[in-house]
Amino acid sequence: MISGVSLRMMFFLFLFVTISLDVAVSQDDCLVSSSCSHKGPLIRFPFRLKGKPDRCGYPGFELSCTEKNETILELPHSVKVLVKNISYESHEMMVQDPEKCLPRQLQNVSLSASPFNFKLSNQWEALYDFTFFNCSSKKREMSYVDPIPCLSLPDYPVYAVMSTASIRDVDLSSCQKMYNISAVPYPISVLSKGFSLNWSSEICRNCEESMKCRLKSNSKEPETECIGEPATGAGKKVMTAGPIIGFFLLLVAVSVL
Repeated sequence: MISGVSLRMMFFLFLFVTISLDVAVSQDDCLVSSSCSHKGPLIRFPFRLKGKPDRCGYPGFELSCTEKNETILELPHSVKVLVKNISYESHEMMVQDPEKCLPRQLQNVSLSASPFNFKLSNQWEALYDFTFFNCSSKKREMSYVDPIPCLSLPDYPVYAVMSTASIRDVDLSSCQKMYNISAVPYPISVLSKGFSLNWSSEICRNCEESMKCRLKSNSKEPETECIGEPATGAGKKVMTAGPIIGFFLLLVAVSVL
């Protein structure tokens, strides 16, 4: 016969084994991908959703969710863009200014202080420096001059003038200089509709397709290591439940004998 003491001991042992296995299964949150909504991009290494352990993402790749469940990336310095799509295969993502007026934020953008670069469509495209001017009259269409509708008022249009433009070719009468920006694609006006950023393919390139990455612990410089793919939810539960039940039945059998 099984005494009351033995039953209590088996119950606590059963509880201990169950909790231990659950902890072992879920000890690495980096294996589980995240998202801000079912329509939002999947978030995994090198990206990390805010609130997850630091080791789950590479420095500079932290994402957060808005109250509308949109995915946000914050670039230096305090420039926020919506992340519409992430392609982990081609190491690029499509982003958009929340107010669809990126030129308003461009004076604060510093991609050199981030792990990202503007993605150029072909090898002939380049990045340029611009000066923004606020004018009191509309100008005729000119080369190297890009009108910025989202910054303009009806009687005060704003233009972005390429730094390589010759003063002889650009009519800046009745215009006042606003600010300079560096290293952005041309034309600037189309960036408000959305643009692509890419990152280095060297991050986590040593892991096989079936593996995932995380940062190494206690490393002075950012170093990655490979971790295995977790079992899916249902399969994981069966794999852990089987040994627990078998172990518990064995204890009961031994106690009866």
